[in-house]
Amino acid sequence: MELFGYVASAIIATSVMMNSLLKLRWLNLVGASMFVVYGFAIGALPVAFLNSFTALTNVFYLVRLSTRKELFKILKVNNNSNYLKHFLDFHKKEISRFFPDFNFVVKENTIGYYLLRDLIPAGLFLGEKIDNESLIVFLDYVIPEYRDLKLGKFLYVDNVNYFKEQGYTKLYSYSRSPEHKKYLQKMGFVFSDTKKGCMIKYLYKA
Repeated sequence: MELFGYVASAIIATSVMMNSLLKLRWLNLVGASMFVVYGFAIGALPVAFLNSFTALTNVFYLVRLSTRKELFKILKVNNNSNYLKHFLDFHKKEISRFFPDFNFVVKENTIGYYLLRDLIPAGLFLGEKIDNESLIVFLDYVIPEYRDLKLGKFLYVDNVNYFKEQGYTKLYSYSRSPEHKKYLQKMGFVFSDTKKGCMIKYLYKA
């Protein structure tokens, strides 16, 4: 039981280091639930009751998070705006973690969108038009607080017609980060058979 208590403590400690509020709540719920069991097992009722309250609080907020309606919007980027430069500079370290080769240079075919979540610029999409039907994605970044796949699902799944209406049938993305590759696979990208290190999402028109 002592080892069980240490594991519960480790989970609680890990939860408070999470950037994502959703992950924090889930881990904290698991840790608190384990402490409830631990408290009753060793006869420490204050520990059990306090963590019962903590667990129920986490359940309340998890239900609230899952049922709350959020507003998602796509806002076109002005490639020469000062805000874009500040955004990229502020998140430079995090961006380099997932996109180590990223170096933003405005070109004639550069396309960018802010991904707004309840009017907060929570993500940034930057790409380059290859031809009339293809777009290469060289940045698809979401700030840590909103990294729960909802923005990706909004862009690549729920709002895929946004790309189709502009004539695109394929999206390309090169990634060196294992985490980003897993994310792309969840968004419907597949590995290219002909281009090494490239992943493709096919956008077939209805």
